[in-house]
Amino acid sequence: MGYNTKAMSTRTMVGLVNSGADLITHMYDVRIWFPSENGTPEDSDFSTVAGYPITVRAEGFKIPDVSVKTYPIEYHGMKMNRPAAALEEDRTFDITFREDAAFDLRRRFSAWLMAVGDPVTGGVSNATQFFGKVQVGTIGGAYFATTTASPTGDGSVGAKDLFGANGNLVNKNPTINPLALWGFYNVWVNKMTGIDFKTGAGDANKFTVTFQYMHMDYPQFGGNTLDLGGGAAWME
Repeated sequence: MGYNTKAMSTRTMVGLVNSGADLITHMYDVRIWFPSENGTPEDSDFSTVAGYPITVRAEGFKIPDVSVKTYPIEYHGMKMNRPAAALEEDRTFDITFREDAAFDLRRRFSAWLMAVGDPVTGGVSNATQFFGKVQVGTIGGAYFATTTASPTGDGSVGAKDLFGANGNLVNKNPTINPLALWGFYNVWVNKMTGIDFKTGAGDANKFTVTFQYMHMDYPQFGGNTLDLGGGAAWME
């Protein structure tokens, strides 16, 4: 095993150390702007009742895939795919929530869904004046989240600069820890699951809300930066 030499092992370890921090899937936040009375996304600072704590009840968020449709071509036994100049996407996503006992979260989504469909009155509509907004982002803050950049940002990694008063690692240059942000706009509720009551069970109920959206902003697409807050094609 000639490749398994000490020098190679050393270089491999250096590569592992310098590969940077991994993206951990549970380090995210999701924010939802419900439609206001005038039909536009509410302007909430998330400190009032209008800013219901969505994240703590959300089970997760799967970013819709980006895919280009293809078509096959063949010649003399050779096959390949070419781009068909079309995107394959449904512009929809699901979020599963833990139900609160006061049904507050369900009440909010029911009102949103009722703008286009009400099972009690039989009212249906193609109304487009009740849109919301959804943003999903990785957690960013002043913590040390990389193995290749200095926490001080100036190249020094001395103990005095590296550790704060509480003995924890300190990132004095938060810009080395970017915030990746995905934005979904002109959002409306398409479906909401009911409640499955069970005798003898003691689990929290979960319900899933299906959202449709008309516009999106993805980091690193459309000329966007990693953080859409730095400038995006569709901000509102």
